[in-house]
Formats: sequence, structure tokens, C-alpha cells
Amino acid sequence: MYLKYLYLISIGICSTAGLYRILNLTKQLKTVALLCVYTLLFEISVFLFKQEFGYQGNTLPQYNFFILVEFMFYAYFFKQIIKNVYLLKTINLFLFMFPVLWYIFSFYCFNILQWSSYAFVFGGTCIIFFSLIYCYEKLTSNETTSLLNEGEFWIAIGLILCYTCVVPYMGMFHYLTINYEQLAVKLKKLNLITNIIMYLLFAYAFLCKTIKTAKFSL
Repeated sequence: MYLKYLYLISIGICSTAGLYRILNLTKQLKTVALLCVYTLLFEISVFLFKQEFGYQGNTLPQYNFFILVEFMFYAYFFKQIIKNVYLLKTINLFLFMFPVLWYIFSFYCFNILQWSSYAFVFGGTCIIFFSLIYCYEKLTSNETTSLLNEGEFWIAIGLILCYTCVVPYMGMFHYLTINYEQLAVKLKKLNLITNIIMYLLFAYAFLCKTIKTAKFSL
């Protein structure tokens, strides 16, 4: 349970950092900051219903709708920062097709009351791919700016670290919970840890310019 609290705290830190710097963030970072605030409100609402109000019902439909919003926001984020023309067309195609595929996966391949693992695996894999392409562009660029102060770069790193671990687990969620329940519980902890790391990296991404300014003013 303590990992769940740490997870909520990490999103809280990330959201606070994003709101604190919202007026000074680039348009693309504002996109992620707003998503983090939405994520915090969503996770707190689910947590309170379970812990404070004793709600024992199925929360998977809420999470199924959440991944639709989440992956659309991340794709839009990369659409603003990736320069490769062909990949931009791919992202535009993703933004058009993912809601359609999400609907098919969630209502036809699965029931909306079940975890839509196909939608998550597809969306998460695409986000990892977009993140890797952006990092490659950044690392091979002739620009002389320090990556330590590039918030977008740390967003991409956070997404790579998190979804590389989470996508395989959530893709096998149904199989693991039915056949290897204890393993599923252990992997869920890894899932929370990688999410905590991701949101802390997001917080750094929002604050890195401030940290730089404070450092040089000393």
C-alpha cells in the first residue's frame, strides 16, 4: 500500500511543479503538465472511492477511458517536438486511428468492464517508438543546448523507462491474474515504481529551467 501512496505523492509533486511553472512552460510541456493534473485528479478519485467510501466495484472502465486520453495527449506532445516529416505523418495517423482502434478493442475484442490490453499495448508501444525517435533526433542534432535543461528530453526519457516495463506487464494482465496471481502482484509493484520514477522525471522536466536559473544566480 505504501507504494500506492508514493505513487500518488509523485503525481502530486509533478502536478504541483507543472502548475507552478505553467506560465513559463513551452506549449508542448503545458500539454504534459495538464495531463499530469488530470491524472492526479483521476487517481485520487479512484483511490478515495476505494479507501474512504469502501467502493468494491469494477474501476477498469475508468482506466480504459483514461488510457484513451493519456495516449492522445502524449502523441500530441510528440507531434509538437518531432521534426521528421514521415514520423509526423505517422503521429497524425495515430491521432486519427487510435480512438477508432480503442473503441474496437474496448467494446468488441474485450468488454468495457475488462482491461483493454490490446489498446494499451498498441498505444504504449507507439509512445515508446515516438520517444526513441525524438531522443535520436535530439542526440544527433547539431544544437549545442544542454540536455540537462531540455524538459522535453526528460519527458521522453521518463516515458521510455516507464512504458518499456509497463507495456509487457499490462499486455499480459489477464493471463497473469488468472494463472500467476502472486507474480502479477509482484509485477504490479514494479509497475508502480516505474510510474513513480516517470513522474519525478516529469517534475524535473518542468523545473529544470528554474534549477538552471537558480544555479547561475548563486
